[in-house]
Amino acid sequence: MPRVYTLSQARRSLPGIAAVVTVMRRRALRLDELTAIASSVRRSSSADGGPVVGDDSEIQAEITKLQEQIAMLIEHIQEQGVEVKDVRRGLVDWRAERDGREVYLCWQHGERTLSWWHEIADGFAGRQPIVVSEWA
Repeated sequence: MPRVYTLSQARRSLPGIAAVVTVMRRRALRLDELTAIASSVRRSSSADGGPVVGDDSEIQAEITKLQEQIAMLIEHIQEQGVEVKDVRRGLVDWRAERDGREVYLCWQHGERTLSWWHEIADGFAGRQPIVVSEWA
């Protein structure tokens, strides 16, 4: 059964989660850069039909390393009962209870605090501001 957080528990956990999300995003963005470079090397090397000239083995090794690191960071977050929704945006959700039903408390990298919630089925598009008095 997934962990269910209170608003105060989720907010207390935010600094640690935010730190991990920052590292995760940075690695994901670097992964995107390297993937684009590797793709460009492959395209330019085979565009003329000749042999592949560029050696992207170092790039591929770094890509693999970054993928493994990102997977470990996601696992670390999930072990705390927090769900990673979008690695590159740094979007994470905490399960919570509101009026007897499960909902998500929602945070995205760059936001100062945990200020949003949404119904499980609504996703990010259904985010609503947290009114603390309604969560007491």
